[in-house]
Formats: sequence, C-alpha cells, structure tokens
Amino acid sequence: MRMLIAGIAVAVLAGCSLPASVVPGEPNISKYSEKAPKEYAACVLPLWRQEIAGSTQSAISNGYRITAPSIITADEILVIVKSKDGSQVSLYQGPPWAKSGALRQAVRDCL
Repeated sequence: MRMLIAGIAVAVLAGCSLPASVVPGEPNISKYSEKAPKEYAACVLPLWRQEIAGSTQSAISNGYRITAPSIITADEILVIVKSKDGSQVSLYQGPPWAKSGALRQAVRDCL
C-alpha cells in the first residue's frame, strides 16, 4: 500500500514539473551585474555544480542559460543575458519547498 501511495505521489509531482526548455513566468530573482554574460556564467556554473553535479550551461542568442536538474519538480534555471554595460540575471525556481538556497546564494555571490 505504501508503494502505491508513493507511486501516485511521484506521478502527481512529475505532472507538475515543466520541461527544462520552458522558463516559467516571472523570475524569483532578477538582478543586474556589471560582469559580461560569459564572465558571470563562469562564476556561477562551478558553484551550482558543487551543489548539483548535473548542472549544465548552454549558449542562447544573447547570453547563457544554466540549468540545475530536479528529479521531483521543475528544474532551476538561471538566464544570463547581455545588457548595456553588463548582464541581466534572472533565476527561475520551483515551488517554495523545492528551492535551493545554495543556488540562490551563488547567484548573489557572483554579482
């Protein structure tokens, strides 16, 4: 019986997650950095990989996207885009109980 309940819970949570390619709604954190996107991404990625080894970086048309995969809920996504004199940084995280404080802190530490 416990296995059945656990299976249903996982299925329900999986239905709530978004694909990694989708950036959901408004960012949890939106900040400006004087660093160029490449420099900022080079700071954040190693810190994210210390917390979640499967974190990846991909180039987008005007910057970079760093993704920390999640088994249970939506991936945590950091979008770094070129702005006038630096970068605009937007962090998208899942529900409050699934957010990583360490990833959020890395975003702030690299500003």
